[in-house]
Amino acid sequence: MMARYDQNKDGKIEMRELAEILPPEESFLVLFRSQQPLSSIEFMEIWRRFDSDSSGFIEVNELKSFMKHLITKNQLGDISDDKLDEYAKSILKLFDANNDGKLELKEMAKLLPTKENFLKQFQKRCEEANVAKPGQKTLTRSEFERVFSYYDKDKNGTIEGDELNGFLKDLMEHEGNEELNMTELEKCCGMLLKVCDKNGDGIIQKTELEMFIRPSDCQEPQE
Repeated sequence: MMARYDQNKDGKIEMRELAEILPPEESFLVLFRSQQPLSSIEFMEIWRRFDSDSSGFIEVNELKSFMKHLITKNQLGDISDDKLDEYAKSILKLFDANNDGKLELKEMAKLLPTKENFLKQFQKRCEEANVAKPGQKTLTRSEFERVFSYYDKDKNGTIEGDELNGFLKDLMEHEGNEELNMTELEKCCGMLLKVCDKNGDGIIQKTELEMFIRPSDCQEPQE
């Protein structure tokens, strides 16, 4: 078996090599799980890229496009359309919980490896370090700076597009909404823009988000 599947002769079976041994539904799970965990922003970038009709779902043809992209990225060679159909059916069988023939946001999130929710992770670290003051319900300025810096992926001083969607996805999950879908996410995005986007440019400036997260003239709590 080792001689047959250890293509690079390194004495080990890599993820790519293992994917060729297993049945379709298991081999694709190996391929997905071999990817680096995604941040919420990276997850939303993938979602937007492959939800090509902006329906709020990853439908069969979009799922096939995503799988073909993944196969090309991992240099697994050419794959026939029939084989892609087979893989897509296997993925839907495993992750399409409501059997509607497509993947919604929460179903796709179970398929792709993602990093721990940054806001939950941030809160946990603050609690472990005992930095939160008794009764404190908002962020200090330095805490806000760290949160903003994380979601401002391109470092242009604003949060927009997939950065904003990633922030809201983490925020809503942090508040206990684990059953998030794109309709709810877009509704929340619209509400946040209505409240925060004072200049109406469709993006969230740093000062605008700080006024929302840290009201009271952005002065309290001080460190």
